[in-house]
Amino acid sequence: MIKSKRQEEILNLLDQSNVMKVSDLVKELDVTDMTIRRDLQELEDQNLLIRIHGGARKLDNGSLPFLELSHREKRDINPDAKNEIAKLIAANIHDHETVFLGSGSTIELVYNYLDLNYAKIITNSIYVFDQFKYDDRFELILTGGTYRSKTGSFTGTIANDFMETIYLEKAFIGVNAINDNKVFNANEDEGVIQRIVLNNAREKYLVADSLKFNSLDFYQFYDLDTADYLVTDSKLSPELKEKYSNWVQIIN
Repeated sequence: MIKSKRQEEILNLLDQSNVMKVSDLVKELDVTDMTIRRDLQELEDQNLLIRIHGGARKLDNGSLPFLELSHREKRDINPDAKNEIAKLIAANIHDHETVFLGSGSTIELVYNYLDLNYAKIITNSIYVFDQFKYDDRFELILTGGTYRSKTGSFTGTIANDFMETIYLEKAFIGVNAINDNKVFNANEDEGVIQRIVLNNAREKYLVADSLKFNSLDFYQFYDLDTADYLVTDSKLSPELKEKYSNWVQIIN
């Protein structure tokens, strides 16, 4: 199928469904993941749709829901970049530090690359907790709170109250989308605890693979220029790196 016809079909599918996952478009059109992502970028550049994390939504004047992928679905998106970023995060965690590791399929991988004698790890992610729970090198704290099965994270009053009392040397928080100075995720309850964590950390790290730049999601929970570092992968274009370096120091 030629590109113009394929992109026309993408727009037709969005007209029918309002929101489409990249994985569904790949199956529907029988092309590669990267082909669909390039098509979505070109169509967004023409103001014909809005890219969101994991897919795209129809462009119109109404209010449309954003698509929130589950933790398991996110694991299959851009795995090479996730491991690249996980290595970068691990390289910035040192012995005897008190560190918060947030929820997300990228941060879940950090454990695989840590070479430490001891650190205190605090998390609100059951998946991160499961990675560390049998390793005696780490003092491990799970926040507790209301469990969100979609992402495997704990949120709500109990988690927020606990994190407001904790001083952190470093916090690593995954994001769903970045657009100019604004940082987004898919759920307001997760956004609240993420903001609390970042505000209580001496060094604030936001984590986003290169596919999440110049996109939107449901809830804006932070500003780039309030963070210290933005950790991403080496596929981030020089143009985007220059643009976003205006707000935050980029590690990639």
